[in-house]
Amino acid sequence: MAERLQKVLAAAGLASRRDAEAWIRAGRVTVNGQPAAIGQRVEDSDKIAVDGRRIRLERAAPDNLVLIYHRTPGEALKPATAAPGEDAGVTSYERLPKLRGRRWLPLAPLAPTDGGLEVFTTDGGLRAAASKAADRLGSAYAVRVSGEPTAELVETFASRALIAEPPFEIVKVHGVGGEGRNRWYEFELQHGHGRDLRNLLSAAGLEVSRILRTRFGPVTMDRAISRGRHRELTPEERDALYAAVELVMPSERARRLKAGSRSAAPKRPHRPGPRGRGKSAGPRPRS
Repeated sequence: MAERLQKVLAAAGLASRRDAEAWIRAGRVTVNGQPAAIGQRVEDSDKIAVDGRRIRLERAAPDNLVLIYHRTPGEALKPATAAPGEDAGVTSYERLPKLRGRRWLPLAPLAPTDGGLEVFTTDGGLRAAASKAADRLGSAYAVRVSGEPTAELVETFASRALIAEPPFEIVKVHGVGGEGRNRWYEFELQHGHGRDLRNLLSAAGLEVSRILRTRFGPVTMDRAISRGRHRELTPEERDALYAAVELVMPSERARRLKAGSRSAAPKRPHRPGPRGRGKSAGPRPRS
């Protein structure tokens, strides 16, 4: 989310907004190697320097920030998930934007062996609502198996899922190609997760080599996001997610706040005229 440069500098505690503007006017601030301008908007990825020295900023996070992240299969979510003495490498949390005053919360995190779509937010209320609604929201996965299952076996997946432990529903499954012995299938699930798919396919005698989540509720993985990368949801995508978990949409919340601030504005006091006299009343006759 782009913010004004002087606001970013002030939020980082480097200077007041007035001082930050003075620095910019004096040519002391650069963005991506170019002289900055008053009112210029910057992103997290921009390189900001003061007097030639690069500064690293932690953004002041809003309370309803949501982003999608492409998690690599086997990548640890956070350092604590690594076994003692094991080097987990760079974790998902370490690849996310740094925040000030808040922390990232995962919505329905993937199993460590799986990859694909992870959704993170700064809103604890959204996380709680999504956890309760995760099963009914539905999800989609791309699964790679070794060998080529027969059409008859694929047709049994839905019935096998209903009697699995725990049971879940396969709404749709279809093949999407592959190379050599590897075949890819796309699954749409209700009340199910990647681990449930893995167990079901393994029980059917198939070797599962990759499971990637491609959708969680209304949020779909952006194919343009490579592994280890992320992007914020658009306002429309974020509203759809809040609506899906039956929370007030951020756009509606902002509208209500704006309407409330207008209604709270002071009104001009009413000054009534002399008692018993209307606007059209003339002067009283003298007795």
